[in-house]
Formats: sequence, C-alpha cells, structure tokens
Amino acid sequence: MKKTGMAVVAAVFMLAACGGKNAAVKDFGELFDGATKDLTAIGNDLKEAKDSKEVAAALNKVYDVMTAMKAKGEELEKKHGMRAKGEMPPELKAKSEAFQAAVKGVFSDSLVNAVKKHGSKPEVMEALNKIKSLKGG
Repeated sequence: MKKTGMAVVAAVFMLAACGGKNAAVKDFGELFDGATKDLTAIGNDLKEAKDSKEVAAALNKVYDVMTAMKAKGEELEKKHGMRAKGEMPPELKAKSEAFQAAVKGVFSDSLVNAVKKHGSKPEVMEALNKIKSLKGG
C-alpha cells in the first residue's frame, strides 16, 4: 500500500525535476502546495473516520489527488516544454519535502488502523484497489 503511493509520488517528482525556469518552478511549486494541503486534510479525515464509508471516502480522495497531481504535472511539463532530467530545483525542495511529509501522514498508522478496522468492507476494498491501480499508471 505504502509502496504504491510512493511509486506515484516518485513519478510526480520526476515530472518536477526540471530546469531553472521561474514560471515552471512557480507552477510546480503551486502543484506541490495544493497537493500537500489536500493530503494533510485527508490524513486528518482518516484519523477521524468513524466507519467504513468515511474511510473509503478518504481513500477515494487520495486517489483523486494523486491522479490530478500526475495529470497536472504532465500538463505543466508540456506547457513549459520540459523533459524530466537532473535534480529537482532547490526552490522546490522544501515544497517537495512538505509534500512527502503529507504523503507519509496519509500512509501512516491512521491508514493502517482504519484498514484494520474497516478493510474487509467492499467500499474500502474498492478504494484501496483504485489506489493500487496507480502503480501501473
């Protein structure tokens, strides 16, 4: 589970590994900031989830954020005419670290505990499978 989420994150990071164009750095920075905010809220939703429907809703939000981030990253790559290569610009490192922390917050004990309690429910299994499908995409 955690590996699947991190594989998607790694793919998005590769998109962000761009040259020093100020507009590109700004756009990718905003992408990281938005996803960080969303994932932090989802982590809180998982901690507070009281039943399988709330767990599934939070997991579906993870899927939505990750797919939207990947699509937006690809759009920005085309917009700025970039290819993923080299290291991430220093201006994005703090934003990427905050994003990584938010991902870890979602794929933490809160998720493990929620899945232990509600993982056998069909809606939770379906949401988990959606997230797993990101690995191949």
